[in-house]
This record gives sequence, structure tokens and C-alpha cells, in this order.
Amino acid sequence: MKINKQYGKISTDDIRLFLEFWPQLKDDFHEACTYLSENEHDFFTKDSPKFSFCHLYELPIKHHVSTVLSPYLQDNEALLNIFKDSAATDNQIAFLPEMVTRVSSHFDSMPPSTESERLDFAPYSTIILASASTMYHALNCVLYHGCFLNELIERVRDGNDKSLFDAIRIDPTVIGCKSVIERISKAALLRDKSFFTKLGAALKGNVAKREQANYQKMRLVLELLSECKADALNDDQLHELFVLTLKLYSPNEHGGGSTKSLRKFVDTYTRKQSTT
Repeated sequence: MKINKQYGKISTDDIRLFLEFWPQLKDDFHEACTYLSENEHDFFTKDSPKFSFCHLYELPIKHHVSTVLSPYLQDNEALLNIFKDSAATDNQIAFLPEMVTRVSSHFDSMPPSTESERLDFAPYSTIILASASTMYHALNCVLYHGCFLNELIERVRDGNDKSLFDAIRIDPTVIGCKSVIERISKAALLRDKSFFTKLGAALKGNVAKREQANYQKMRLVLELLSECKADALNDDQLHELFVLTLKLYSPNEHGGGSTKSLRKFVDTYTRKQSTT
């Protein structure tokens, strides 16, 4: 029998649901990208609206969809309200499952579209996928780095080159962000060969070795705990949550034992409250 326990504003059942939600979101995103690639000519036509989305990485994830789609949804009050509610939340990701459920329910309640309607809408679906892409990559950044892409871009503005390369490895389109372009321009003027060698490696997209699945999930849980004001757990609570309840962390007696190493992991990846 699964035990449901409350941690601040979030329960272990809520956390389990989110951990189930993320793989589904990931699969849906990759499936949509594959379909788009296989049917490129239906989606990218001479009448398709022009778009870019790198500027969204300067914003918190909760603003991505509403920023991109609102201009195209003036006649759809239901969807506008869903995205407005999402943008008004106090958190970055805890709202995502509810938003996705509401959007799915909205479309499920509509009559099936005709082939003609689907073809007419196809060019605009690329914009929807673009905004979904930025949300996916911003969330993926949490799994690898314990922070959002907009936070990495903030650090780039402060002169942190490592954050620039980390961000580009998550999604190369961040190269269009103003602060990233400014840093590249400076390096070009200085003929900084070392910088461009590292930039070239980053553009190949090889993410640093943080791919252990459970560690990714733990970084995601730490973000949820932070948003729900439950990030000040003591060692016993951490052991109960990650070892006994979620079974994401295995006891390791080397280097001080599981309590010490778990605390070190949590202290490393608990997001410092900054731009939200």
C-alpha cells in the first residue's frame, strides 16, 4: 500500500503523478516532432506565419504558451483563460499537468475537425509546437541542471560562460538570445579561439553526464518541493521521501553513507530562489 504524505503544499501522490506526467509529455513531444518532420510540406507553406522562439528562453516557463499563442486565440476565450490562469500561477512547473489536462479536455469536447479544417490549421500548429518545444526544453534543463533555461540565461548576462554552453546543449536556438549573441560577438572581436572551441562542442548537443534517470527525477522533485514551499526538509524527511517512498535513491555507504551523500545532492540542486 502506497503511503501518501504531505510536504508543504504538495503530497507524495501529487509528486508521483508529476513523475508519471513527465515521460508522457516527453513521448508526446518527440512523437509530434517526428510527425512534423515526416509531413513538413503540410506545415511549412508560403502562407505559414513566420516565427522564432529563442526569446522565450528569457522568460519563465509559465509565460511561454500565453506569449506565443495569445495573438492567435482572440476568438477562443476558453483557451485564452486556460493560458492566462497558467501565467498567473506562483510556480514554474507545478501547474503543467493541470494545464495540459484542461487543454486536452477542451479539444476533446469539440466536434471532430474536417480534413479541410486540419489543413487550414496546419501552418499554425507549428507555432503551438514551437511553444511546446520551449516548455519541454526548459523543463528538461531542470532534469540536467536543477534550474530553468531562463535562469541559465540570467547567468550568461552575468558573464558565466559555462551557463551559456549548458544552455546551448539543451537547445541550440538559445544562441539567438540577446545576451548570448552579445557574448559571441565579444569573443569574435577578441578572436577567442578557446571560447569558439567550447561553443562548437556545445552545439553538437552532448549533454554532460547527468543522464541517470533517477537523478533526473530527483532534480524534478526538488523543483516541485521548492515551488510548494517544502524545500527545507531535514535528513530523516529526505530519506523517507527519496529512499523509502519514491525509491529514487539507493543507500550508498561509500563516502559517508546515504544520509550524507543524499544531503549533498539535495544541497547542490535545490534551486535558489531567483527569477520566477
